[in-house]
Amino acid sequence: MTARELIELESLAENPYPMLHRLRSTTPIARARSAGGHMWLVTRRADVLEILRNPEHFSTDHPASPIRDTFGAQMLSAEGEAQRRFKSACSLPFNRRAVDVNAEPIVRARLDQLLDAIECRSDELVDLRATLAAPLALAVVSDVIGIPAAMHDLVREWYDAFAAALATHDPSSAARRQGRNSAAAFRAAVAPLIAQSSTGTHDALLGHLAHAAPSSRLDDAEILANTLIVLFGGIETTEAAILNAMWALLTHAESCAEALEDDRALLASIEESLRWEPAVQTCTRYAVRDVRLRDVSIREGEVVQCMIGGANRDPEHFDNPDRFDIRRPNAGDHVSFGFGRHYCLGAALARVEARLAIRGLYSRWPQIRLDAARDSSPRGHEFRKPPVLWVTGLS
Repeated sequence: MTARELIELESLAENPYPMLHRLRSTTPIARARSAGGHMWLVTRRADVLEILRNPEHFSTDHPASPIRDTFGAQMLSAEGEAQRRFKSACSLPFNRRAVDVNAEPIVRARLDQLLDAIECRSDELVDLRATLAAPLALAVVSDVIGIPAAMHDLVREWYDAFAAALATHDPSSAARRQGRNSAAAFRAAVAPLIAQSSTGTHDALLGHLAHAAPSSRLDDAEILANTLIVLFGGIETTEAAILNAMWALLTHAESCAEALEDDRALLASIEESLRWEPAVQTCTRYAVRDVRLRDVSIREGEVVQCMIGGANRDPEHFDNPDRFDIRRPNAGDHVSFGFGRHYCLGAALARVEARLAIRGLYSRWPQIRLDAARDSSPRGHEFRKPPVLWVTGLS
């Protein structure tokens, strides 16, 4: 591999890790292209951390950002004071105490409903994405935001459009146009809920934002834009974290048995699965000015993709990084929820959902196993998870 060779970003969808290993060794800052143009791929953990901690040189705030193009200005496509204001305004329902006190009962209630529905099925095969992970992630984040259950089908349609839009860097594509249209539909449907929330309770995010003091209150457009990114992240990151952890345990029987011994071991297995198979494979940044990284000159405005799957399997930091090892002492050093000021707002909630979903599933069906006749391995170059997760042993 040489610096002049171009990597096709979409070619990493099937199994990115062999290519990421080669790039780390030979071309740690490599050229790549996708439908939207050219970019840099950064694969070493030290370089990824340097970029993510340095918004003065590498920013999320850029007109070409798919997230900004789709959702507008919000905490993930802003920097500086605007980013701090947006994230601070939305953070209260997602801090660890709020998750333990308010969100965990929501997760348990929604999970019990879904597990009861699976138990009532007579099917020999069950797809855990369709029956468990996807509806759980959607219902929980909708409840935490304050979006009523009657809108859940619409939320799923919008989410599918958002995922397609954010996976492409081509602003003229049909996927990006549909993403913008779906964001507009979301704003039209959810805007009335802000006014309703101003007379209700503070528990849900919309209520919390509507009741904020005038000096710190976001305006309605800012509330909607930030709610959009919370909604998308709460579905995508959490659904994939649940599925990837389940897949890891289902394909590692000895680790699974150990993980189920107690919650401490289960949490360790979830942390290792986040490292080993991250839900989001890239953190996108834009060069604020001409800059050199290692021996590479990066020009102002160029796209820099921090390859999370590469950083999480960097042998300079993780011993035997391709091995799924729930006893790994530094598994928590992964960057699967980002790093620095853009660290994922919903990380605590995602971990709780994954822990409770796995515990609840195995408590009811300890003999659950992957269906050997169907491939359920994760896929995706941007957002990565099993498209389906077929299992048996639920009867």
